Amino acid sequence: MISASHSQLPADARKTVVHETFHGFVTDMIATRLSVGTGAQGFLVEQDPNWVTPSHFHLEQQFQVVVAGEGSIGRHAARPFMVHYAAAETGYGPITAGPEGISYLTLRAMADTGAWYLHKPGSRERMRPGLKREQAHASPGVEGGAPLEVLIAPRSDGLAAHLVRLADGAPIKLPAGACDGGRFYVLTRGTARAGDTLLEALGIMFAAADEVPAIIAGPEGADILVLQFPRAQA
Repeated sequence: MISASHSQLPADARKTVVHETFHGFVTDMIATRLSVGTGAQGFLVEQDPNWVTPSHFHLEQQFQVVVAGEGSIGRHAARPFMVHYAAAETGYGPITAGPEGISYLTLRAMADTGAWYLHKPGSRERMRPGLKREQAHASPGVEGGAPLEVLIAPRSDGLAAHLVRLADGAPIKLPAGACDGGRFYVLTRGTARAGDTLLEALGIMFAAADEVPAIIAGPEGADILVLQFPRAQA
């Protein structure tokens, strides 16, 4: 099933979140941050200036895309439009916001309800033995670069990330290869249309592995991140 969300959402979609591990705002875009086991999930996180979210993991694999501000994820500098992938039950972080704060999309093919913080007793026991744990980081090159930029090279299990730069009215074309876990499309510049759905920056769309939406750039062109999930680990 294809799910999409515009960047312009009702004001009440933006929720203040304050607790010991996070200060900032969360805006639900696809499903909610409290959904679980209900398919795709996407939300925008706005982390307060200079706030540090401790190292943690999730039970589902995910992509994150920095969309505003600066900071770091672990030892990696984070600025727009850095892409971060974490496999299920892979510890990562801390996420450190700079003086202007940092905002990022969190995108999952299967919804998850929360984080397990590595400094808290009992969290590490949630990690299943023998599960492959990994992260990947990549940032696009200069604006106006190649029409297709590889951010995470495609793998046999389906993991991949590309930035596609489309000219006025051009349709999206993706490299051939496995896509076992579905794809998120993140519009970072311009506008695009997928059927009756108009995407504007920073609109997002999720499509299952067997769905390839016909996306066509608007009159000013479009830059679209295509984030491809690997098959889920058993």
